[in-house]
Amino acid sequence: MTQTEERMADRLGGVAAEAAMRSAAEYLLHHDLTAEPSALCACLRSWIKIKLDEALRDAKQALEAHMPGAAEATFLASMRLAGIEAAKEAGFPKETGR
Repeated sequence: MTQTEERMADRLGGVAAEAAMRSAAEYLLHHDLTAEPSALCACLRSWIKIKLDEALRDAKQALEAHMPGAAEATFLASMRLAGIEAAKEAGFPKETGR
């Protein structure tokens, strides 16, 4: 892998992680759930791995069709779905303290 490819892979990894983490946090907040940080991180890693190949394949097809906006949008949507799935898996109801 060239240095440019490595930088691009690192950037995509960061974008994927950020999108997934944000959507997981939003899902937990919206559904009044919480999660153990280590469990949520493990689920995020797992779901990103599950969704990444398809996300990259779809983005590549969009780029080949000269649709960079669609490539970015489809990649981010897949990573956001990974975050939602991770939050569903790791989340549990907050204690009310009553």
